Amino acid sequence: MFKQNEIEKLEGRIKKTLSIIEIEHFSLNEGGDVDDFEEENPGFTQYWIKHRLKDLYILIQTYFEVRQLPQLLIQFKNELDCQFKKDIFEEVQTHPDAPSELKIALLFRRFLEAFSFFDYNISEIDNQKKLISILKNTGHIVKNTNCSLDSEAEIYKKVKWALGLYFHSCRLLNKASFIQQFKTYHPDILIPELNSAIEYKFLKSEDDNIDNFLDQLKIDSVNYVNDLRYDTFYAVFFIKDISIATPESIELAWKNKDFPNNWKLVITGHHISETTKNE
Repeated sequence: MFKQNEIEKLEGRIKKTLSIIEIEHFSLNEGGDVDDFEEENPGFTQYWIKHRLKDLYILIQTYFEVRQLPQLLIQFKNELDCQFKKDIFEEVQTHPDAPSELKIALLFRRFLEAFSFFDYNISEIDNQKKLISILKNTGHIVKNTNCSLDSEAEIYKKVKWALGLYFHSCRLLNKASFIQQFKTYHPDILIPELNSAIEYKFLKSEDDNIDNFLDQLKIDSVNYVNDLRYDTFYAVFFIKDISIATPESIELAWKNKDFPNNWKLVITGHHISETTKNE
């Protein structure tokens, strides 16, 4: 009989194994779009995925057994045995802007989603927290990637690379469909799997006017509509030096602009304590 802590450990192994499989599959299939990706031993990643899928199959069978769910276990074995007999690397496209996913991995997720530990909505909240944490660490990212700090683009490209390690789709899409009558609006970073878009503003000298930056963002907030794939927007202010502006002054100016509730402010920089508003 499994003890509660053993069941929790088993849940953790299942979630971690499934996540690693999906990451490796993404790297294998989309590596051509990722800087510096090259399979060191051609064919090994696919071999590794195949065997880890079999390991995951056993882990989930064990989980259903210790949960004493015989009917679910039978259904699970029937469907997965059928998939294993076909093409184990069969792929499906679940979103027009997302990379193809392993059908068998989606089957695993379908059988697990009824359990709170594997609940998608909970994972979504965790992923949003992870996203905010990475954005708040922009200063750390640019410092450790030798970013030149010459422009906003230099900064958000480094952050986009870091985000791509966690969120598979963010580095694949170059634009969204925020199309108005005379102009199409393009956020700096898009993460379709989180329905999120990110816009950076770089304050690099005392000549930069915070109100002007906020007015630009307010225009974006009005025009980032009519693309149902994105419903959460992050405005990231990167301050080169604390003497340019304080987080408090930016937060006050942000509040006075009355941004929509689905816009969130993140303030970061080399010499700023991590802070965020509207989490």
